[in-house]
Amino acid sequence: MSGRRLEQQYLKLRHHFGSQAVMTTLQELADRLFCTRRHMRNLLTQMQALGWITWQAEPGRGHRSMLQLLRSEHQLLSDKADKLLDSGQFSEAINLLGEEKQLIAPLLRAKLGYSIRADHQVLRVPYYRTMPNLYPGTPLRRSELHLVRQIFSGLTRINEEKGEVEADLAHHWRMLDPLHWRFYLRPAIQFHDGRTLSAADVIASLNRCARLPLFSHIEQISEAGALSINIRLSEPDNRLPLLLTNIEAMILPADHDARSDFASMPVGTGPYLVAENDDWHLRLKAFDHYFGYRALLDEVEILMWPDLTSSSLPAAQKSAAPSPDPNRKEKAISAETATWLSSSLSDVDYAAGLAAGFTGKPSDEFREMFLERGGYFLLCDSRSPYWQNIEQRRWLRETLSPHSLLQQLVESIRHFWVPTGSLLPSWFHCMIPGESENPFTSEHVTTGQSAVAHKPDMPVLKLAYHEQHPEYDMLTRLMAQNLAEKGVRLEITELDYTDWANGNAEVDLWLGTVNFAVPEIWNVGVWLLGTPLLRHSVSGGDPLLLDDWLRSWRNESLSSEQLMRRITGSGWLQPLFHHWMRLKGPEQAKGIHLNNLGWFDFKSTWMEPE
Repeated sequence: MSGRRLEQQYLKLRHHFGSQAVMTTLQELADRLFCTRRHMRNLLTQMQALGWITWQAEPGRGHRSMLQLLRSEHQLLSDKADKLLDSGQFSEAINLLGEEKQLIAPLLRAKLGYSIRADHQVLRVPYYRTMPNLYPGTPLRRSELHLVRQIFSGLTRINEEKGEVEADLAHHWRMLDPLHWRFYLRPAIQFHDGRTLSAADVIASLNRCARLPLFSHIEQISEAGALSINIRLSEPDNRLPLLLTNIEAMILPADHDARSDFASMPVGTGPYLVAENDDWHLRLKAFDHYFGYRALLDEVEILMWPDLTSSSLPAAQKSAAPSPDPNRKEKAISAETATWLSSSLSDVDYAAGLAAGFTGKPSDEFREMFLERGGYFLLCDSRSPYWQNIEQRRWLRETLSPHSLLQQLVESIRHFWVPTGSLLPSWFHCMIPGESENPFTSEHVTTGQSAVAHKPDMPVLKLAYHEQHPEYDMLTRLMAQNLAEKGVRLEITELDYTDWANGNAEVDLWLGTVNFAVPEIWNVGVWLLGTPLLRHSVSGGDPLLLDDWLRSWRNESLSSEQLMRRITGSGWLQPLFHHWMRLKGPEQAKGIHLNNLGWFDFKSTWMEPE
């Protein structure tokens, strides 16, 4: 009998008898389903094999037997969805649940960890938000930056162990003269959709990024042959191969902008392709035709779990949990089998042990842990009337001193936060010393101020941060306390990440965090000079000074460290904290190492079978 027909027969019995054990006869059951006793006996055998019923038959015609119907309609639905998830049919499982999508939560929890089936290795990682944008050249958060490098390739790439440029899509390159470079492409490279990479794809991608400030000196890109391109510059750049490792210079199909879903379902040439991406999960599959070494993990699934601390499930979800399958060899979720990234959870929730099933106890050792290369910062908006002289920016630094904020943190998490004056742990920078001046005294608050006061005697300071970050709410509450002591009310604006990264809001302050991939020093300069939000304000709103910095940085007469020293010295950018980044992975995971973006390289990670 087909599974659907058997399920219908079962539900008829369930609707009649309910979930309690009852005494009945084979004939009564056969009459209920309008079938023969022999067929009824076969149905009971099949249902019992599936774990749907308990049937204790008493021999002899007319003797009553015990029947208990164990599975509700919701549980049967979950069972089927669970089998679809096992076979990788995630969208089908979601569609099957229809209006019962809340049932997916317990199913997802059961899938976390890893599985090895017939040497097919799958690692599943919980994360607290979706990943709808994986489009190079658009504003990307640190997790997306990591994922994009798993999906796309550039002409060149960074060897993370050595911090050096190495070949990627281009197998060789040379400078023909200070303004003229040639790059030679590998032959027969395939995109994830099976199309062969051409010089036209490279030219279209580089012309796209040439509109950005960091690439503004790219004057012309032309085809020098079927597998080579020429790049002509308006000014010399000895570090052009390094520049082309940037995310913005990833190579896309020439028709990428004609693909309506390219942001969520991008097509690249990297070691992993995007198989599915929705509100519930992102599934990456190893690309068998990748031009480099084929990835060791066959699949990486990032399961969206907005509240990792909700370890207890509602009663309705518990009752709908899938039934145990004795033939399944999934690894039950536990702190020993789960992969956990510290960015998935606020420190307060972690220290309280609210997600110990994923993370282990706060006292447990981490697989890897280091102080982030980057950190949290405040940016004074140069368009605000409150920061027009350095004395006012010094007042802000004194009021929201990271050392003061640290003492206000919950004691159990203080050791995860390190106050700083710069954005790399090895650098020491501070504001130019001098007098401070409260910008909110009456002579400085003008009619045209950007903030509207809550009370006549209490001015308002507007701060913006981007949505979906586990620590911002905690930090801004502490800042609000300090400002209130100065008679200033803090007003928060939460933006989507694109608006935040582009500085699209009329506010006085910006709160953010940044992490620098290898090579860190180079990427500090890239971030300061290439990020629209930073470009609005780090020079005090002086575009000529910003252009001069970019030219000097490009010709290497101004280093990233010197640039950072100038910007922090002026107080426009005010670093706050470095944060300890942490990674936990299964004991069976080999080659898994925490990187500067808080993740790990998927293609070099593998699971050792037990």
